[in-house]
Amino acid sequence: MKNILIPSTLQSDTINAVKTAINSSHGTQCQLVLMLLADIPDTFSSASLLRNIHKGLSTSQENVLQMCRQIISESKNCSLKIHHQYGISSPVFKNLMEHFTIGLTIITPSFKASKKKINTYCVQIISNSKCPILHTNANFEEEILSQALYIKNSDSNLHAEDLQTYINTILSLKIVGETKTNENKPFLTDTISKNNIDILIETRKPKKLKLLKTEKKALNETLGLPVLSLYEEIS
Repeated sequence: MKNILIPSTLQSDTINAVKTAINSSHGTQCQLVLMLLADIPDTFSSASLLRNIHKGLSTSQENVLQMCRQIISESKNCSLKIHHQYGISSPVFKNLMEHFTIGLTIITPSFKASKKKINTYCVQIISNSKCPILHTNANFEEEILSQALYIKNSDSNLHAEDLQTYINTILSLKIVGETKTNENKPFLTDTISKNNIDILIETRKPKKLKLLKTEKKALNETLGLPVLSLYEEIS
């Protein structure tokens, strides 16, 4: 198992992301990289630069961070790395992924909903990367995931059997069904209920980065389940 990246604004859903990451490691040695993003201050003053960079955390953020550390300390195989990242770009993110040997990125609702431009841009950069992404949702409470439904894009040539072996290198999931993205929501909801689905799988292709782009609702927001998103060219 490679290491796991969790970009965070240190809201409460980060705690569950850490729990999920630990369970996803299945007892193998794994480092959880908690990434906190900040803009590089636009100033020529070194003193002003240092003041802006080292702004403290709020009490609630400190509590979330302390809880994450406590959970990690109780784990026998996982360690925690707090990484402060000042500024972000596609090349910088690629270097980070290689430096920390990241094999999975977990994106929480609070990070995705952040109004900070740097966080919004980071989500787009992550989505354009080749790394698998686990999107959690606001009501996500399960840390152990097992039954998956593959929702196939209309232009994708990949079938469930093509993905199963690859997925086993990321999470211990069994794909128990396959459907298409153009199915209506009642049908998908019924399929999820009948098959005890606890996670969805989708594939994605790179998009042009747009800083102020408003994305349509993702599967995890529409159907209320976490989604494992895989880069289309997984081979």
